Amino acid sequence: MTAQAERSGGRQGGLGKAATSGFLWLLVQSVAARGIGFVSQLALAWLLTPADFGVIGLAYTVFGIANALVSFGVDDVLLQRQKAIMFWTAPAFWICLSLGVLGMVGMLVAAPFAARWYHSPELVGLIAALAVATPIKTLATVPSVRIRADMNFRFLAAYNTFEIFALQLGTILLAWLGCGAYSFAIPIPALAVIKATLFWWKAPPRIGRLFRKVQLQYILGSSTTVFATRTIIEIVNQGDYIVLGLIASHSVVGLYFFAFRFSAQPVRMLAGNFINVLLPAFAQLRADPLRQTEAALKACRLLAYMVVPFCFMQAALAGPGLHVLFGERWIKAVPYVQILSMGLPFDAVSWITGSLLSARREFRAGLIFALISAPIFFGMAIAGGGLGSAFGVAMAVALYYFTYPPLCSLLILHRCGVGVGRVLELYVMPFLVSALSIGGGYLISLLPLVRTYDLARIVVIGVVGTGLYPVILYVVRRDVFDQLCDRFGGIVGKFRRVRIAAPQAVASGG
Repeated sequence: MTAQAERSGGRQGGLGKAATSGFLWLLVQSVAARGIGFVSQLALAWLLTPADFGVIGLAYTVFGIANALVSFGVDDVLLQRQKAIMFWTAPAFWICLSLGVLGMVGMLVAAPFAARWYHSPELVGLIAALAVATPIKTLATVPSVRIRADMNFRFLAAYNTFEIFALQLGTILLAWLGCGAYSFAIPIPALAVIKATLFWWKAPPRIGRLFRKVQLQYILGSSTTVFATRTIIEIVNQGDYIVLGLIASHSVVGLYFFAFRFSAQPVRMLAGNFINVLLPAFAQLRADPLRQTEAALKACRLLAYMVVPFCFMQAALAGPGLHVLFGERWIKAVPYVQILSMGLPFDAVSWITGSLLSARREFRAGLIFALISAPIFFGMAIAGGGLGSAFGVAMAVALYYFTYPPLCSLLILHRCGVGVGRVLELYVMPFLVSALSIGGGYLISLLPLVRTYDLARIVVIGVVGTGLYPVILYVVRRDVFDQLCDRFGGIVGKFRRVRIAAPQAVASGG
């Protein structure tokens, strides 16, 4: 073996270890965040009304789109310049900050129009409170890219866990004090300040460095396509609320918003953590497209076999679970949770294939997929809303996730040389294994001796579903079963070594 090959193998091995370690840290963070979010959701469901959830859901349509405009894709472009990132931090920082200020002004201007559009005067104050956070959030963009480029996912996981805990605790406290929908908005600017401070301490950018006009032109030019793509994606993400805000009451929008948060938060958190780890890893593998594609395919498979059963379990437990916790208070949200939980996992895999396009700098292809998605999504959402208000919109959203994101993933991976059968397996097999295992538990919970007791149904669904899933997976896909065991075994081994090493270090005076 040549010295160059040895160095290449060493880099690849180090990259693989860093990516695996990053995945483990962010997976632990996802589990912790899910627990925190679940408890928070329960508390807020007791303290706030569906109308409160509805108003903040409408305010987020403006906030989400404005933040997509502000991000502009500078972070993705900067991440492609890992080897010379220090020379690009100054122009990137000033571009981000300028866009943040413009985003805040834009939100303040848009607030009265949104209030009139949704017939909700209270939106003016809510949007103004959220707008303050927009320029502050941009201060952490460049340091965040540097931390991701260094693959310091342990720090990211620790901070993300803290941020989620602080956000939920602040929201609950404000709701308890009677702040209503403002409970969601007030903590966001405060946490933006904390994030900017900590990220600057960890990875301070050199904002005073001289830079050339051509660098500004490059960043803005390269970011334009990413900016357009993100904006369209965010408009699509807010499209169901936009449609419902025009045709339904605040209480109905609130039921849908509660259900979507309950269903989507864990899925998008886990998929988002995958992207945080994989995008910098994919970017470093740009010179080896075959290995890059295989890495993406393995990540898609791992995510699918984790997310699909989780979402099926979420759908199966929604009825008895929400009834035990809240009685009849949120029972009308159950169908929305069930429908959305079935559709959302089919969107998660497309996040990884989208990051593969970004790593290959195929930003234009991503824009084309986004442009096609918008009329399809809005057409389906409007049709669903016309047929059945919130229930129809939920059905339309789930149907969209069932069809368009998987089609995009199929086209992207097929362009990279992956066969159609291997791509379809990412969706079909997790669906079948999850349906057999968790569906079996759900059917048993409907037996006469069980179905009248919500707690008994929860226990049966949980025990049977979680027991059958690994057994069926072992039989039909032993390789995936082994891969998941290796990943989770790595988590146990990693933290076991930490626990053993700590007492030894103390005993030796270290």
